[in-house]
Amino acid sequence: IADRDKLPSYDPAQEPQKTSKNMLAGLAALALIGTKKEEKEEKEELEFFKGGDLGEIDDDAKWGDLSGSWDQPFTFEIEKNGQVLFYFGANHSTDPENNQFPILRTYWKKFLEKTKGKDKIVLIEGGLRPLAQTEKEAIEKSSEGGLATYLANKENVPITSPDIDSDDFAKSIPDLDPQQWFLASFLRWFELFQKNKKVKENTLEEICKIIKRKDYWKDVEVTPEKFKILYKQYIGKDFHEDESQNNFINPNRDDAITNKLIRMHSDAREVKIVEDAHKYWQEGKNIFIVFGSGHLIIQRPALETLLK
Repeated sequence: IADRDKLPSYDPAQEPQKTSKNMLAGLAALALIGTKKEEKEEKEELEFFKGGDLGEIDDDAKWGDLSGSWDQPFTFEIEKNGQVLFYFGANHSTDPENNQFPILRTYWKKFLEKTKGKDKIVLIEGGLRPLAQTEKEAIEKSSEGGLATYLANKENVPITSPDIDSDDFAKSIPDLDPQQWFLASFLRWFELFQKNKKVKENTLEEICKIIKRKDYWKDVEVTPEKFKILYKQYIGKDFHEDESQNNFINPNRDDAITNKLIRMHSDAREVKIVEDAHKYWQEGKNIFIVFGSGHLIIQRPALETLLK
């Protein structure tokens, strides 16, 4: 891309046609993660990069909903016949002082040293980002995805986003109730604003504007008033901005219909991410992935099965 100001939005329709072999392989590998690990030794294999120390995490959760609650990022690597995959599991902070960002820079340098003169690609979560002018701007606007974009651009390493956004997911489910999906989408955005301490007087209106950008919502009422009605209908109580909504978007829980919908979206994303990583690996590329820590925990067994 010559003009970074014209960086396109991620569109799954632009992706190459997937083969049934790749799809089945991805699904089969992901099936391995459905049960809780019983052996402590397996749990201890989940390492995170902290000055060379090893850490242990709680991997009971099947779906990646806890990325923002872990202070330290997690990493793992796969190497085979001189080809490598580096996976950085982030915490989604937009604070330039967060300790994940020096770790990400160090991990990126390690990847570059390991892959000198080799074909490389960076995979980021949540769609492609416009190129920021500074690292600080990249982080404040786009968290770890923005910084990864900034760093990769400096080294002329191509970037893609093997993700399924909420709009494309909704279009792929014919019997999805738009009002229920609006409620789930709104709660997920609100929780993100809340986590980053950005809830203000007009936050509900801002979230509606963000959701309404996607054409899936053109025939759906997307307003704060409608959200509150749906919240009362499906959650069973009045909405209060000072209350955490995580219980209703946590894919590991079943408090409301929203949990089920978020879980369906999470599963679709995991398959797509593993599928695309497998495809790039087969093409001989060295891969640097930057996704939330929860995704790392879910995808690691699948990636190790497929790539090793």
